[in-house]
Amino acid sequence: MTLRTFVSAVGVILALVLTAVAVPAAWVDQNIVQEDGFARIAGGLGSDPDFQARLAHAAVGSFESSVNLPGPIKSLAAGVLEQAASGMQSWSDYPQAWEETVRNSHRLNFRAAGQREESGASTALVLDIGPLVRLIRDHFADATRVRLEVPSERLISLGEPSHRQLVERVAAFAPLWWVAALGALVSALLALLVARRRPVVLAFLGLGGLAVAGLWSVGLNVSEGAVGNLSKGNELAGLFMGKFFTAVQSGFGPWITVAALISAALLVIGLVAWIISARRPSPYARG
Repeated sequence: MTLRTFVSAVGVILALVLTAVAVPAAWVDQNIVQEDGFARIAGGLGSDPDFQARLAHAAVGSFESSVNLPGPIKSLAAGVLEQAASGMQSWSDYPQAWEETVRNSHRLNFRAAGQREESGASTALVLDIGPLVRLIRDHFADATRVRLEVPSERLISLGEPSHRQLVERVAAFAPLWWVAALGALVSALLALLVARRRPVVLAFLGLGGLAVAGLWSVGLNVSEGAVGNLSKGNELAGLFMGKFFTAVQSGFGPWITVAALISAALLVIGLVAWIISARRPSPYARG
């Protein structure tokens, strides 16, 4: 093996490894670490019937546990709370309250460790349903003319502190995806530049890219089984994590497809160019 072949092979391997890291990190940064992306991914859960029903019951339960209703008001409250539990998602102001829930939860979960300690926030992953509890309070006030105070936050634990630490590490490193992407590009160009047979390099980049796309797909399927461990036996937490992970699979799936198509194109181009170059007579053979 010549030095050029060795350097080219190392460049191909490094390009594939860095790509395997850069693409998922870029998706995570755009759709989970950034608040708008997280709101877009998690926002769809608010229209899921199963999650809606469990969320409404949790919000009603939190409201009842956070206020002390006098006897005469309890009978008036029963109708409002029953309506909230069965059809809160049909209220016109529900979408705004759910979006606020998602954005508040994102800020709490991705807040820097120092800020969390100063504010006394939970050290575990949490879902803040406080906006939904306040929504019930407002509808209760409209129906009974009684205005009650409720806590600004109602946190539901989604996992342990170790899970929170993992999220913080992801939030710290995912925005650096461009470094890995730049390294992958430079490595691929270097491999092509020094290669004795560039079509072979293109073919191996395409073949390796298909393998990487397959690993991403397998990784998503394997990770699905571990998501339930974050819920800690909480039904709403388990449902949220399951639905959220399904949304992640749906969101990252097209990226895997695009990567596989690009890799397949590189493989085909490399093979065709390889065949053409092999059939072309060597200029040295004419002499």
